[in-house]
Amino acid sequence: MTLTRREALRLAGATAGLAAGGGLLAACGSSGGSEGPVRGGGSAPARRGGTVRLAFTGGGAGETLDPLIAYSPADLARGLVVFDRLFTLVGGRVAPALAVSARPAADARSFVLTLRQGVTWHDGTPLTSADVVHTLAMLASPSRPHPSELTGFLDVAKAEATGDLTVKVPTKRPVGDPAGLLAGASLAVIKKGTTSFRPGQAVVGTGPFKVAAFAPGREARLVRNDRYWGGPPNADTLVVLSVDDPQARANAVRGGQAEYASDIPFTLAKTGAGASGLEIRGAGENQRTGYGFVLNTTRKPFSDPRARMALRLAVDRQALVDRVFLGYGTVGNDLFGHGAQYFAAQTPVLGRDLARARTLLKEAGAEGAKLTIRSADYESGLNSSAELFAEQLRAIGLDAKAQIVAPTAYFDADGLAAADLLAFPLGPHPLSVIFNRSAAYPSLAFKDPDLDRALTTANATNDPKERERAWLDAQRVMTVRGNWIVWGRGDVLSLTRATVTGIEVRDSAKYPFLGKAGFSA
Repeated sequence: MTLTRREALRLAGATAGLAAGGGLLAACGSSGGSEGPVRGGGSAPARRGGTVRLAFTGGGAGETLDPLIAYSPADLARGLVVFDRLFTLVGGRVAPALAVSARPAADARSFVLTLRQGVTWHDGTPLTSADVVHTLAMLASPSRPHPSELTGFLDVAKAEATGDLTVKVPTKRPVGDPAGLLAGASLAVIKKGTTSFRPGQAVVGTGPFKVAAFAPGREARLVRNDRYWGGPPNADTLVVLSVDDPQARANAVRGGQAEYASDIPFTLAKTGAGASGLEIRGAGENQRTGYGFVLNTTRKPFSDPRARMALRLAVDRQALVDRVFLGYGTVGNDLFGHGAQYFAAQTPVLGRDLARARTLLKEAGAEGAKLTIRSADYESGLNSSAELFAEQLRAIGLDAKAQIVAPTAYFDADGLAAADLLAFPLGPHPLSVIFNRSAAYPSLAFKDPDLDRALTTANATNDPKERERAWLDAQRVMTVRGNWIVWGRGDVLSLTRATVTGIEVRDSAKYPFLGKAGFSA
């Protein structure tokens, strides 16, 4: 399976992921988030009506209304309310959406989707199995800019409608949890016959809002769908603004051009909300982004597990948390996916032991090794974490330096292959997403027979208990001899008017679900 740059960006912190549900919790309003959350922030009942303007990181002229290839937070936030997914995740667990079940065959080589009754498209026509078959076919269509990751698991060309609301989907490999696979991929359903999503063209979804206007890289205006199967929205209109600069997003709220600014940096949050009636909100502990370094095991010295363990013992996690998160986070236990189902939360945080680290480096023949830590501020604080970790590694005799590149060059394959470590963020994605996508890049992957067996079982088994054991085994391998150093988990922060309510985390706090957004009564 080949990982495209778009999928890589979705995998990294700002553009992918899933887990906790519920309203976003509010952090302190004027002096930064270190004082803790304000109880009930953003969870008050919403009145009907009004226009909510929300600023997200955009994708410039490349923004799209196509939910199958969306990757910027603006694209994704907009797409979540125009198009519905087959399954989503709430509280890190699979929840039904357009599909109410995905029943695997005994051999896990196919499954049957059963769709929700009574769902209509924005044009009033009913959702049917033919729409899902069309959507699956589009995943591998030659007209698509790249194939979906799902095509590595599903034999989409052989999917067939077996009834008005049932679809049989054969698989290329055993899939024991098809609902989890589809939820992790955040697969939206598009209407049969839809082949393009050009600006100005009518766009039909099943979501709580309909597209009224769209200017790529600028804004989208969405209007309420009163026939929505999940209940009518609260707001009359949503305006999703594309604003790449985080300071500009915050200024839009402070200046009255927006009511909500997504994903503001820790330094900006530390200065406070900036005016009465505004507050800084954190998305909660289970939506924190994991910050870490992925070691390139295709290069020496990290082909040796002793060298990998030496770096895990050398990192000063608390120093990184203090200097990078500024109080908005906590230390990590070397595993990505905190908040996701099956996450090994009981895995202890490894303590710092410089003497042991030096001994392991000597045993691995890696004393004085030159190391390059590749980074870009694709996620706020990555560059500073790379520079600080380089300092910490020099304390055990390694010749380490940070290699800072532009975000557009972050996932360049040649650049990754030549680097020894990659500063890497990951949100609370399902473990299948974290392990399967990251393995697609040789320089990010970790080849280990015990890990491969655990992942094969986790993906294939129909038994939830066996699946849980397999995921715990996979994570145990990673903490014993893997190539991750997850030193901390940072809060996902937003700046908002205190009256904004109903914003829910489904896929990710960086592009929350806006279907119930509105203003408190």
